[in-house]
Amino acid sequence: MSVPFTQEFRAHGFDIYWDSLDPTELTFMFVNHQRTGDGISIFRHKIGTKYLQHVKTVKSPLLYAPNDVVAMSRGTFYATNDMRSTSRIMRQIEIFFGMAWGHIVYYGHEGMFTTAAAGISYPNGIARSADGNTIYVAASSEPSVNMFRPASDGTLVLVGKTVFKDFVPDNVSVDTTTGQVLVSGFLNTFEMFRYNHEVLSGTSARPAAAVRRLRPLAYPHKGFAVENVLAHDGTLLPATTMATLQNKRGVQRILLGSVMADHIAICRAGSRI
Repeated sequence: MSVPFTQEFRAHGFDIYWDSLDPTELTFMFVNHQRTGDGISIFRHKIGTKYLQHVKTVKSPLLYAPNDVVAMSRGTFYATNDMRSTSRIMRQIEIFFGMAWGHIVYYGHEGMFTTAAAGISYPNGIARSADGNTIYVAASSEPSVNMFRPASDGTLVLVGKTVFKDFVPDNVSVDTTTGQVLVSGFLNTFEMFRYNHEVLSGTSARPAAAVRRLRPLAYPHKGFAVENVLAHDGTLLPATTMATLQNKRGVQRILLGSVMADHIAICRAGSRI
């Protein structure tokens, strides 16, 4: 029996977890910016049905500025708090000066929130490797992608990072078959800020965006090779914030999304992918 979801739902980042022990069920986790406080809303979905069943929404004083979430199991996750400040003015100052005040929280099997990592410059998108042994976090204000190793107590140990030039990462996604990481981001930060502020009233801003690929090197301790996969001037999909690789019937495509758009863009992946 399904029960109607009556809570407020204002979604931001989300993740989908699939458990090989029960391949008929998916777990959805959403960052939910409810007016009564931010939380992570967890839903269960039976493959073949047309509905999500609400499991629970969890909140904590540690979860005060959530941006994205990555599921580690059906009931545990990491979530990024992109900034420490809560007022609009202080948040703008924090972004402008690139203060390393953001952190990552962990929600464990005991139902408790803990701080997993701190001192990150605007931790944004977050993703996990196929084996769960590496957590990737886009640090937008650095700008970089940080690689962490989860410890047994849920804390994250920094094991490496890839720093970018003239590119601000927003979200990360992992191709589980190859271990490659797709990073979506912006080439003109100020144009992106202008677009976000003016989009509801009409804007001529078209923030240029790009997708970078991190390809694991032969020796893991040497990190990743960075490759340019895609770039556009903002007309393809304004404020592109997400990119993921889709393999469907032998055809590879890159799916692009935007937090400010009501549609996605689909690009055919070339031979370089």
